[in-house]
Amino acid sequence: MKPSLFLVPFLLFVLITIQSISSATTDDFIYDIAGKKVKKNSPYYIGPVNWGNGGGIKSSNTKCPVHVIQDPKEVTKGDSFEFTPNAPKEQFLRISYPLGVSIDLTKSNGKCKESTFLKIDDIESKPPSNYITSGGLFDTAISCFQFVKYPKPTNAKVPSYLLQLCPSFCGAGPNGCFNISTSVYNGVKYLGASGTPLELVFKKASA
Repeated sequence: MKPSLFLVPFLLFVLITIQSISSATTDDFIYDIAGKKVKKNSPYYIGPVNWGNGGGIKSSNTKCPVHVIQDPKEVTKGDSFEFTPNAPKEQFLRISYPLGVSIDLTKSNGKCKESTFLKIDDIESKPPSNYITSGGLFDTAISCFQFVKYPKPTNAKVPSYLLQLCPSFCGAGPNGCFNISTSVYNGVKYLGASGTPLELVFKKASA
């Protein structure tokens, strides 16, 4: 028995729909520079896609709370970071999923006893009050980050991302998301909510 004229296009529609859903599910993962999915609660270096403009992201190694800065030396990897999605069942990071970002403070001269989660106390303030520091709390407005694909990547073959703070996603706070950028203050390139949006890539660090 031959399939009806209606059945053939219907089957094609179902097949295309399934492929589209599968593609969308795969494409929203976040990948490191080796092309592997970024795992939650695993150490990664964060660096600029263009290392000619500076090195990796690290702590300021000052008194607590520490600030998050970009190392001026191009050859440095910076400190390692870990990411904790607000969705407990997720094993890998996804685009536009709220998460907490924590930094390894074991190398800090301040030997901080506080929380290693990052925060911005006043996202709508001016520098230096809108810079990223340690001492945040997971799943709170001031520590509610997300990664999105960088709008105009420098290299289409390298997965690059933009970090944002989205306070209203995790509690009371300003609506919308704020791009994390670099801003120079007293010769130091700080990460915060003003300046030039930073295009970021991930590199797996040894545990």
